[in-house]
Amino acid sequence: MFYVYTKNKKSQVVFTVNLTADEVKNFMGNNLFLDYPELNPADYIAIERNESFKYPTYDSVTNSIREMNRDELIEEGIEVQLALGEYIEDKKLKSIPQPSSYHTWNISTHTWDINMEEVKRTFRHKFRDVLLDKMFGSYEHNGKVFQMKDYDEINFMRVKMALDIAGEIEDYDVIKQALDTLGISVDTELEEKIKMAMKVGKLKQFLKSLTTPWRLKNNSVVTISLGELNLIYFSWILRVIAAQNKYTAITMKIKEARTVEELEAIKWE
Repeated sequence: MFYVYTKNKKSQVVFTVNLTADEVKNFMGNNLFLDYPELNPADYIAIERNESFKYPTYDSVTNSIREMNRDELIEEGIEVQLALGEYIEDKKLKSIPQPSSYHTWNISTHTWDINMEEVKRTFRHKFRDVLLDKMFGSYEHNGKVFQMKDYDEINFMRVKMALDIAGEIEDYDVIKQALDTLGISVDTELEEKIKMAMKVGKLKQFLKSLTTPWRLKNNSVVTISLGELNLIYFSWILRVIAAQNKYTAITMKIKEARTVEELEAIKWE
């Protein structure tokens, strides 16, 4: 099919010929303007294609018809899809770079707006995730990597509480039951040692030397003393306190920050 366009910036279809090139040659003597003798073919461009252009324009450089580009559409007042940061002024496309990923485009004022309180909330959440990782992420001690989730902390607390309470208990059966709970089997020899330690008031120190199976982060199981478990728990508590203090200091910096650049400069060292 042939479309015959005007040679204008905003080109228009003058007429169409619903024939192929061979049919035009055979039936019209290769003259598309056969039925329009009043028209001068030099003033028009004939294009063979399946469908017409949506926004045609005449290209004098190539002497052909093509689709208008974005700038040409804007100059002609034809609506185009604008990206964020773009707007039209005096039929010209204007573009303003986004200052940061936290700025949002205001299509009414043609400005990049920012809600610093929302941005600060985002940064607090980011550093809170770091804090939680410091608190409940893995913890390495003497080459062993322990997991410190909520339920893991409960297990450490149980060991500590058992050792603390043991120093005040005078009933051997209670001690034996507690050790059974920890997976520590009490044979005759161990029973004698426990009773001797109770007699001389050094039960807590003795219990620290006893070992129990403990699951590490990689799900392997190691044998470790109750005393070392207590030490690991104590060291972890100190790390948690330090992390909380660090987070508090960071939140103060976030509160005082006035720009995105100042917020982005805040690091968890």
